[in-house]
Amino acid sequence: MSEPTDKEVAAHAAPDTAPPEDEASGELDAVESDAPAVGEGRETPERLKSIIESLLFASDKPLPLKRLVDVTKERDIENVAAAVEALRADYADRGVVLHEVAGGFQFRTNPMNAHWVRELVAGKPVKLTRAQLEVLAIVAYRQPITRPEVDEIRGVDSGGTMKVLLDRGLIRVLGKKEEPGRPMLYGTSKEFLEFFNLKDLKDLPTLREFYELSEDSMAKIRELDESRREEAQKAE
Repeated sequence: MSEPTDKEVAAHAAPDTAPPEDEASGELDAVESDAPAVGEGRETPERLKSIIESLLFASDKPLPLKRLVDVTKERDIENVAAAVEALRADYADRGVVLHEVAGGFQFRTNPMNAHWVRELVAGKPVKLTRAQLEVLAIVAYRQPITRPEVDEIRGVDSGGTMKVLLDRGLIRVLGKKEEPGRPMLYGTSKEFLEFFNLKDLKDLPTLREFYELSEDSMAKIRELDESRREEAQKAE
C-alpha cells in the first residue's frame, strides 16, 4: 500500500482554526459587559461592605448613610444600611468598633480598652472646666437659649465661658430671638455629639446625671420653661 500524499493528509486533518477576529471580539465584549462597572453602584454585597469599610476608615468624621449612598452610588439605601450593620457585627468584639454617633457612623476604639489607649496617647485628654460643663448642660437641655437666659440660670456672667465653647465648636449660633434687642440663640453642635459619643440629643442623660446643678439653677430652669410655655400660648 502506498503512503498517503501530503495533500491527502492535509485534507483529512481536523481543522484547528481560530474564530474570526470580529467574532472573538464580540465574545470578549459580552464577558466584560457582564461584570459590574466600577463606581456605578452595582457592587456585590461583600464588595459593597469592603468599600464602605474603607470609606469609614479613611474619614475623620462620622459618615451618615446618605453620604455613603452618594459616594458608593448604590441605588438602594437598604443595601448600604445592611453593609453597615454587617460591619458593626464584624467589629463588635474587636479593639476597634463601628459606632453610630452624631447622625453617622465612625470607627472608634473599644471603650473597654480606654485605659490602655489613654496610656498611649500623648498629652492629657481634653477636659472641660466646671463652668464650661455647667453652661454646656444648660444649653444642651434648654436650647435654643440666649446668653442672658444662661446668665439668669447660673447667676453669673457666662460670656467668656460661652465664647470658649463656641471656639471649640461645642455650641453654635442658631439664629436670633424675636424680642427687643434680638439676642442670639444658642444650641449644641455635631461636635458636641461627637465629644460625648452620642447618636443624637435623645441619647442625652437626665440633667442631673449630666451635671449636678444647684437647686437655685434648677428652679430658674423651671421658671424659664414656664415662661416659654406662656409665650407659646400667647402666640397661639
